[in-house]
Amino acid sequence: MMNLLFHITEALVVTLREGIEAALVIAVLLAYLRKTGKVTLNRSVYLGLGAALAASILAAIAVRRYGIDPENELLEGILMFVAALLVGSLAAWMWHAGRNLRQRMEDQLDSLVASSGTGHSRAALGIFVFSFLMVFREGVETVLFLAALSGTVGSNPLYNALGGSLGLLLAAGFGFLFIRGSLRVNLRRFFGITGVVLMILVAKLMASGFHEFFEVGLIPSSPFWLRVIGFFTRESSSVIILILLIALPGLALAWEGWRMAPVEMEPNATGAERRKHLAGFQRNRRWTLSAGAGALALSLILGSFAAVQATRGYDPEPTRVTAVNGAIALAFPQDDKIHKHMVDVDGVPVRFFLLRRKDGTLASAFDVCYICPPKGYMQDGDQLICRNCDAPINVDTVGLTGGCNPIPLKVETTGSQVQIALADLATAKDRFAGK
Repeated sequence: MMNLLFHITEALVVTLREGIEAALVIAVLLAYLRKTGKVTLNRSVYLGLGAALAASILAAIAVRRYGIDPENELLEGILMFVAALLVGSLAAWMWHAGRNLRQRMEDQLDSLVASSGTGHSRAALGIFVFSFLMVFREGVETVLFLAALSGTVGSNPLYNALGGSLGLLLAAGFGFLFIRGSLRVNLRRFFGITGVVLMILVAKLMASGFHEFFEVGLIPSSPFWLRVIGFFTRESSSVIILILLIALPGLALAWEGWRMAPVEMEPNATGAERRKHLAGFQRNRRWTLSAGAGALALSLILGSFAAVQATRGYDPEPTRVTAVNGAIALAFPQDDKIHKHMVDVDGVPVRFFLLRRKDGTLASAFDVCYICPPKGYMQDGDQLICRNCDAPINVDTVGLTGGCNPIPLKVETTGSQVQIALADLATAKDRFAGK
């Protein structure tokens, strides 16, 4: 039963995490169009959403069928920066609208009424492209992540489909409540808070884009920037950022709903008109409070997941060893757990690990990658996880070079022993010395 819940929850969080970012941007866009009187453009948003969902599934099928590399760092980096540009432009648009709210709304309504068909078509196309790109990026990632989960040991595609569907429903529900709950809030405050939320998302997207470019060596990196970027790309940090993305608008909506007061009616209004007005006010207030409460409830769910994530993984304390006659002799690992060791090389503590793969072969590498600060790796099932940026490395690929792959370590196996020359260990001394 616990295994079932684990796999369902894992898939749920993947789709919720990816879906909530797209749902948030789409919800903010729809709320903006509705508040500024441009509901005629809503159709373009929904068309972009539908086209992106269809294209995401087709792209994922093509990737799996034709063996296209879904982990293409260059492509991922470009997509991240394009998404950051789109979200950043939306945030700037909203902030500008919030500062000149009344005049902008009047001007936009006048422009909408007087606009020609060509101008309206251009705006509709822009909204369609924006919606499509935002949802398409998240959609492809979601389908690929679920496919990867289905391939892990002990997983069941049915569990992943169930958990993934629940996550998408939660994300869609959040977007729906967000739109309905924001109808009567203070627009300037609403735009200000959601603008901050979107800029947090921009920072996360840009950090992920830079990390992908660092991995392929497209741009130079430094330990300082990799620490900063690692904060945004780590799983625990991503969940915390996601909590902020949901909780900040949720708090704003809950506060607005709590303080909401009915608009004064004309003194000569009839009793029926007053009752209708009061019923409409109470309905809007319920929607606003429900949106705030729903967002805060989602934040609590994700907070509990973050607490569980903090305890995941296996990361043993390195065993200190000493070289004898210029070499170190260790026993061949008898289990599938990572075995970490540390040796002093000219006063620099150099860490390395040995790990027996499922086919019985030995994986040997330094406990550091090519680009990140030397924080090492932890083991999570069949993967090694970079402790700086949370990049997953399949155990079977240990020995490959570049990016976040652990630096390979040359060893010799003789029966039940592993021999490691001190000279080979010295080759990574500068990485651990911070040079």
